[in-house]
Amino acid sequence: MKIPFNTLDRQFFMYQDEYEKKALDVLRSGWYILGPEVEEFEKEFANYIGTKYSLGIDNGLNALVLAFRALGIKAGDEVLVQGNTFIASVMGITMNGATPIFVEPDEFDNINAEQLELKVTEKTKAICVVHLYGQTSNMEKIMEIAKKYNLYVVEDCAQSHGSLFNGKMTGTFGDIACFSFYPGKNLGCFGDGGAITTNNEKLYTRMKTLRNYGSNKKYHNDEVGYNARLDELQAGLLRVKLSHLNELTEEREKIADRYLSEIKTPKIELPKVR
Repeated sequence: MKIPFNTLDRQFFMYQDEYEKKALDVLRSGWYILGPEVEEFEKEFANYIGTKYSLGIDNGLNALVLAFRALGIKAGDEVLVQGNTFIASVMGITMNGATPIFVEPDEFDNINAEQLELKVTEKTKAICVVHLYGQTSNMEKIMEIAKKYNLYVVEDCAQSHGSLFNGKMTGTFGDIACFSFYPGKNLGCFGDGGAITTNNEKLYTRMKTLRNYGSNKKYHNDEVGYNARLDELQAGLLRVKLSHLNELTEEREKIADRYLSEIKTPKIELPKVR
């Protein structure tokens, strides 16, 4: 028997009429880049996460690249990051010229907060916290260490849309948080997409400039930036899915609970839940 890891079309058929209407509305609008759908999605996503600002980005990797760039992370700097994460978490660091310093995971497969302090040196400038497999890292301890050593905190929330630590949403703890909307996520779009959240107006403004060729005004470029814009079509479709995110997450939780309770074989190591 061949069982697919993920059947992506199921989530489309669940809300097919809404997706198709939104897609046609966007296509008929004649506005496809940085328009009203992106603006409305950014407001709605910031409201969902609980931050002042949200910025639509073309993918999760570029969200990380822009985040570390906006914080001034550069060659000669060190960034603490867990060793069992996806390569994009590390590329966000190395593409800015900085050096990743790996920290082993804890029993929940997230960064071991108890080992973080042992890795801090005079070159350490930031911590990249990756909330893996839908679970949150120990943010209380991590923020305590960041404050003690005056370190920036970037949250990689590519796998933690809607996850809570002590009742507070991931994406609200650090200086900047980065999200991926790759189709396999519980908030996944129909292609590539991503976002950044922050409560810092200065960082928000800088990243908004960086995402659009370093420009805030057409043909006026303040610095060398990127083409890292979330497009109108994906933003519109994400708005539809965001309105159903809680029920989609609940469905995943029910499936996970069944796996945890009914898979009984030593050949499969089940995750521990924080």
